[in-house]
Amino acid sequence: MGLVKVAKRKDITFDYKDGYAEVEVLKGECDQAKFMRCSLMPGHSVKPELYSTKEHTQVFLFLEGKGYVVTPRKGFNIEKGFAVFVPDYDTEEFEIVCSADSKKPLEYIHIVTELNDYDKHCLYASKMRLPRFRNLEDGWSYYEDFKSEDVESRMLLEHRNLGRVSCGAVLGKGPSVVGQHIHNELMQWYIALPGSRMTYTAGGESVLLEGGDISYTPTGYYHGTEAEDGETFDYIWFEMVNECYPGEIE
Repeated sequence: MGLVKVAKRKDITFDYKDGYAEVEVLKGECDQAKFMRCSLMPGHSVKPELYSTKEHTQVFLFLEGKGYVVTPRKGFNIEKGFAVFVPDYDTEEFEIVCSADSKKPLEYIHIVTELNDYDKHCLYASKMRLPRFRNLEDGWSYYEDFKSEDVESRMLLEHRNLGRVSCGAVLGKGPSVVGQHIHNELMQWYIALPGSRMTYTAGGESVLLEGGDISYTPTGYYHGTEAEDGETFDYIWFEMVNECYPGEIE
């Protein structure tokens, strides 16, 4: 078995019930995070389970299709491609709806993470205003010196403001490179956005990622990504600190 684990989108078959289907991916690879690949048919809706700040954090990454998320206070439109949503734990119910006129099912990744003492401390002391909804274009831009100059990076869920969880995007066209680098404290998942094709290398092992694929790399390995000329270089990264950030309370 290789170091990098990949759930290929082409290998997933959905079994719909009342217009909704979900398949767990990368099962057993990380005991602190559960990834569900979900699909909601046009005209249908689903109300996910709620969790308290003493149970789990959950994040929704919308990849394809049109729809919206409804809370008692506000509605959020999913119509610009990728979007991320974080509910306000068990404070209020919410509903995910696939628009009746959507030409494709609403496909998304539902992530449920375990909470440790560091998470609970962060969520009690200071956390981002929830619910949080961001389209890809709403993320603030940042720079890292190991990336090609034409690669765009956007932050969607900031570090520490949601405990151990953070999320962002890397966007570009080949030939582009995210050079080899390491996060000694982070577990990391990459979700290739629709139409993308790139080579991801971690710990000297290379894998091909295409639209909808999800990779998982455990803590402490050098890793990087590259795309050839003519390839699209768009992916979401989702990270989770193993225990806590260096120098902070455990």
